[in-house]
Amino acid sequence: MKRDIGKRMAFAGLGTAFSVLFVTLSYLVSNLSLSFTVIASIGTIFPLTKKYYREALLCCIATSIIGFFIANIRIIPYIMACSFYIVFTVFWFEKKYNKYIGYGIKILYSVLTFFILYKLANLIIVDFSKITFIANIKEEYLYFVLNFMFSICFIIFDILIIQGYLYMRKIVEKMIK
Repeated sequence: MKRDIGKRMAFAGLGTAFSVLFVTLSYLVSNLSLSFTVIASIGTIFPLTKKYYREALLCCIATSIIGFFIANIRIIPYIMACSFYIVFTVFWFEKKYNKYIGYGIKILYSVLTFFILYKLANLIIVDFSKITFIANIKEEYLYFVLNFMFSICFIIFDILIIQGYLYMRKIVEKMIK
């Protein structure tokens, strides 16, 4: 480990730079903020391709801190869905732990993530009562339906994370050789 500390830090630094770039773009180009936030997750995957878990966590922390100074509260979607969650997902996949327990944990996490993002959207971004076709639906039903759809999307996102990780691992192996 001592011999490759520079390589590990380089992977973390490149991942952080890539993530910060797309977190900044998500702040500056509000129409594409969700897309840029998801693309920012690739920076977290970069150190994970070499199984550098601590460096991936360092990348998440550095991106979150730098992103907070750039995007303030708009960094929360990245933190909740695209940083530490990806490290957990890849770690769980690589260690070959029980897939069903993993999906249970991930669904519970998606419910927590949706709750935080829903309250955040309610407070500062969207007034759901002004949307005409939603105004007639009780808030509890709306929350349940949106949370259910979010959880399905989160599981699809989880599957795409693993596929992206496997693909990126092949690319990194080719680049390093």
